[in-house]
Amino acid sequence: MAARRTLGVVLLAFALGGCSLTKPEEEPAYVKATAVEQRVDRIERQNEALLELQRQLESEQAELRRLQGELDEAQHEAKSGREQQRDLYADLDKRLTALEARLQGTAGPAAAAAPAAASQSDRDVYQAALDRLKTRDYAGAEHALKDFLVAYPQSALADNAQYWLGETYYVERRYPEALEAFQQVVKEHPDSRKVPDSLLKAGYAQYEQKRYREARELLARVVQSYADSPAATEARERLRRMDAEHH
Repeated sequence: MAARRTLGVVLLAFALGGCSLTKPEEEPAYVKATAVEQRVDRIERQNEALLELQRQLESEQAELRRLQGELDEAQHEAKSGREQQRDLYADLDKRLTALEARLQGTAGPAAAAAPAAASQSDRDVYQAALDRLKTRDYAGAEHALKDFLVAYPQSALADNAQYWLGETYYVERRYPEALEAFQQVVKEHPDSRKVPDSLLKAGYAQYEQKRYREARELLARVVQSYADSPAATEARERLRRMDAEHH
């Protein structure tokens, strides 16, 4: 800007210099000053263009950083989802295996000697439902368990069937339905051995729905009421995890 003012003064001086016989626009100094001014104009326009380009570049870089952050977050969530699904399958398989071992241990010789006409006992229907669950036929397992509960509401296996119905919902991430199924075990079968596990998984279902206070209450109930159970061990671990996550 200082150069532009200087050039303006020079040009004005030439314009007012009436004593000269040469036209101002023909004076070498005037011509030179004009050329310099034009060059300054070009440089200023180029600088403005460069500044605009720089602003655009900075904007693009900021957008790139934002997109990279979203990509990193999506990759992290996808990885966490895969790990969680794998953990769900492993947990489900472990629980089914343990249950099968208990069933085999309680069947006894009498079950082996049962007549063919009794092959469709409540235990057989229940086992068929579990077989569907173990092969990850969740839709089939859901229908089979529901049918079992309708057909055998007074069965000694009704509490287990209700619990595994909740597990079916949970592994499919249908958390509200899973929560209701687990709560049903606690409500209708308060003396069942599945109550600690049902409370634990109800807490997990609340956690997955980001209801952290409710999740903590259920997990703490497992720890306090069933301190020596495997469910209590898992509840303590989840509570420690929630502490680390500040939930």
